[in-house]
Amino acid sequence: MKHILLLVVFPVFLLTACNSVPQPDYSVMDLTPYGGSPVLATGDVSVELTPTPFPTPSPTPNYHIVQAGETMSSIALLYGLNMGDVMQANPDVNPNAMVVGMQILIPPQSASTAKVLFESTPAPVLLLEPSCHREKSGGLWCFMEAKNENKYAVENVLVEITIGDEAANVLTAQTAAAPLDMLPGGEGMPLSAYFPPPVPDPYRYSYQLISAIPVEDTDRYIETSLLDLTQLISEDGLTGQFNARVFVNGISGETVQVWLAAVARDADENIVGVRRIEKITVLDDLGVIEISGFIYSAGNPIDNIDLFSEAVYNK
Repeated sequence: MKHILLLVVFPVFLLTACNSVPQPDYSVMDLTPYGGSPVLATGDVSVELTPTPFPTPSPTPNYHIVQAGETMSSIALLYGLNMGDVMQANPDVNPNAMVVGMQILIPPQSASTAKVLFESTPAPVLLLEPSCHREKSGGLWCFMEAKNENKYAVENVLVEITIGDEAANVLTAQTAAAPLDMLPGGEGMPLSAYFPPPVPDPYRYSYQLISAIPVEDTDRYIETSLLDLTQLISEDGLTGQFNARVFVNGISGETVQVWLAAVARDADENIVGVRRIEKITVLDDLGVIEISGFIYSAGNPIDNIDLFSEAVYNK
């Protein structure tokens, strides 16, 4: 049965990589849950857009080095995978006890994901230009916005971004994935992809939509709403902390899987960071779940953080 909402604080369980880095000083700001349409930057000055897609390079498994604040869920998001796929590829890794510097094997896409990508014609989705930011390590973060201008919802929105040198001799492809599965009609959602070093300098990129599936049964998703949103941004603007109470309008006593997506934007509304927090819990009579976490900028200082939520029954 559905319930009337009363606010209550629940304990937060985060699968966060252990680190000893002291937390920065924060200034308190009010959080706006949904921001305006972003104006994305073109990224590095040494970037050139390729008018036609590069040839697709052969995918090879690689290792991800755990950074401070990362979780198994956020690492899976970087590579367009489900958290279960990454956990299955790393059976000896305890997701509750990951430490900075640990190597996580990133598996190739599952057969079910590959089937979706190669047997489905993507629904029309508007893609805005990627905004890419180099890390000090030599890696490259790319963010882009996908807008669903259809009247119906779509899910599994995936974009393949290919990075290459000027002669297109060295090619690397990553799948940019949305932090949530469903993109309602008339709304937008950020996508993100990470390219480990080395990255060519200068480099060119191309991108193409490879998956966007119309949702035939939206009842699979539970209605959610965000409550009591707060954000803390460090003085240098490179780190943000967020907290939200998520109302899940589901059945009391059922186990639910809840995702909270955080999107960090700079003063010009460009995307500079994306983070996903996942929580599995039994829904009580109030239906309110508290989730908090950190998000880090890959480029300019963070000016504001947008939050989005999604939930399904965990069966």
